[in-house]
Amino acid sequence: MRLGRAHGTATRQARYSQLQRDREAAPKLRTMFPVVEQLRFELSFEGGGAATPVPQSHVLHPPARAFFSFPCPYADCDGRFELTAAVHAAVEDPSHRIEGVLECAGSRVSDFRSKPLCQLRLCFTLTAVCSPPY
Repeated sequence: MRLGRAHGTATRQARYSQLQRDREAAPKLRTMFPVVEQLRFELSFEGGGAATPVPQSHVLHPPARAFFSFPCPYADCDGRFELTAAVHAAVEDPSHRIEGVLECAGSRVSDFRSKPLCQLRLCFTLTAVCSPPY
């Protein structure tokens, strides 16, 4: 019996490598947002069926890269959640807090004949802690 190539593994590795390159190319948070002392991302997921991913929390400080793209937590999905616009909105908003919902537009390779849309929903709360103006 001859086994075929594992296309999913190679594709997943390529996506991970691209994500790493994109992160390394991003400027530092302190360069992009000099007044921001901390960014907190609270992420929860809905609509994943029986195996909905667990909530995530991420905190970024000024030396971190200003990279706000999070891959879909499903290993077989090629989607990303882009939160750059939400970060800008949170920094500019007087409350420095924003909530929202995004839907994953990626495809899941659960079977090789079809690639169903993922449609996992990301519910996020983003809080920016900013230094007071002088």
